[in-house]
Amino acid sequence: MSQKLKQTVLIVLFVVFSIPVFAQVTGDYRSKATGNWGSASTWQIYNGIAWVNATSYPGQNSNVGTVTIGSGNTVTLNVNITSYTIDKLIIGNESGADDTLSLPNNGDFYVNIMLIAVQSDGVLTWVQNADLHLPSEAIIYNNGGHIDTDKNCNNSQRIYLGTREFSSCKGNGNYEYSFDEIESALPPPTSNGDITECAQNPIQTLTASATPPSGAHVVWYTATSGGSPVSPTLNSVGNVTFYGESVDNSDSSRRSLFRTAVKLTILPRPTISVSSPPTCVFRLFSPTTYQLEVTVSTGTVTSTAGTVTNTSGNVWAITNVPSGTNIVVTVTGANGCTNQLPVTAPNCACPVVNSPSSGGNKSYCLGDAVPSITASVGFGETVDWYDSPSGGTLLLLGNTTYTPSGPGTFYAEARNTTTNCRSGARTAIVVTQDTPPTATIGPDQSIFTGGNAIFTVTATNADTFQWQVSTDGGTVFNNISNGAEYAGTQSTALTVKTAGADKNGYRYRVLASKSGSSCPSTTSSSALLTVKVRTVITNRKITYRVDM
Repeated sequence: MSQKLKQTVLIVLFVVFSIPVFAQVTGDYRSKATGNWGSASTWQIYNGIAWVNATSYPGQNSNVGTVTIGSGNTVTLNVNITSYTIDKLIIGNESGADDTLSLPNNGDFYVNIMLIAVQSDGVLTWVQNADLHLPSEAIIYNNGGHIDTDKNCNNSQRIYLGTREFSSCKGNGNYEYSFDEIESALPPPTSNGDITECAQNPIQTLTASATPPSGAHVVWYTATSGGSPVSPTLNSVGNVTFYGESVDNSDSSRRSLFRTAVKLTILPRPTISVSSPPTCVFRLFSPTTYQLEVTVSTGTVTSTAGTVTNTSGNVWAITNVPSGTNIVVTVTGANGCTNQLPVTAPNCACPVVNSPSSGGNKSYCLGDAVPSITASVGFGETVDWYDSPSGGTLLLLGNTTYTPSGPGTFYAEARNTTTNCRSGARTAIVVTQDTPPTATIGPDQSIFTGGNAIFTVTATNADTFQWQVSTDGGTVFNNISNGAEYAGTQSTALTVKTAGADKNGYRYRVLASKSGSSCPSTTSSSALLTVKVRTVITNRKITYRVDM
């Protein structure tokens, strides 16, 4: 094979013109002796501190960063490597001796190696006929070494990229290129790097760039092959990948066989706007501050002064900003892009605004309408209603009367209608929902004339009681009071004292109520009093008293 062939550069997709051979990292392999790839005794592994004898061969148990064949060793590829991936195979450590990867005769070798670099003292050799199968996106190139065969050059020394019949030594038949055709082609340009920027206002224009070989220029496309030339620019939010192809300045038909990808990305910036304007906060015996609220599309908010709190979702509150201090509020998106919002401090030179005067707490009974509450303020002022003593949710703006939807504590804040200066404190007004009392009377009572009867009641939500009596069987009831006939008329136990037969058939009930409650009193059911008369039986002047 000619010296020209031995210096062939085979490149797929991305070109790397120089690989740092000695920049090892933990898990890298290097040869230590001549032998088979599949023998652990051929290799050393870097443990992060030093090279030590390997216990497995590269690609046997895990993915590998870099494998180097050096020190004059010849490694024979005798295994397939398909379960794991090797990022780089460097043939030659540039120490001067020939470092060789040998493909045995008449073999098909499948190896997941993404880049093969043949250095100045490296040799990639076919013993006779063999097929080397690399992944479709692999890179293989010669960097001053040798790619040769011990047998005459023919179509049985082949390189496959995936299923692509990429090359044979002669290049006949379905094979795309001979080694000579590959060598005569220009190498792809070297990428000057992907570009990622955050969107500006107005939007900027990004341009892909790459460095061609000497005497050539770059033509850009939107695909790895085919297509028409394009201008490699991006001026909108999003990303696009352009592919650069080397073209000879003197002969436009002489080009690189592969293109170099460069990705351009313009990232969106998060938006930020003031959703609640700066408002002065006046507090007694404390320095005046101001606060505001911002809404962002996404991200995290910071401020050059004050306290920043994420109140909900994308809404952020900036509070406790010293009066007269201008701030810059910054939102940072997950993609790292930022947006800034300068905020000018409001004029907080406001007169004192007194807190509203309460119109009084209100209460209502369960089931009744919720009453309105009121607060009074000075001339030129109005009331804003909130659900908390500071911050919180605005319930009603600019009204001295508020009708809540239920019980609770509500806070009235005075506000000057001209300057929007607010009172330093809010006035709490309580709306209470009362529960109606219940009263359950005890059983009917039966006694003999002259005896005492005791009626009881069990009550809830009640502390005031009034017993009543009906003398007409329960049609009309009248209040009764303590005296000769009754005791406990305003308690949970009524005593009917020394009842006579005239009280037989009387019915008793109680009115139960709660002191200070807005609920009306509750009337219990009634209980019956039965008064029995003792019977006297006389026999031959002997009197017997019999209780019936």
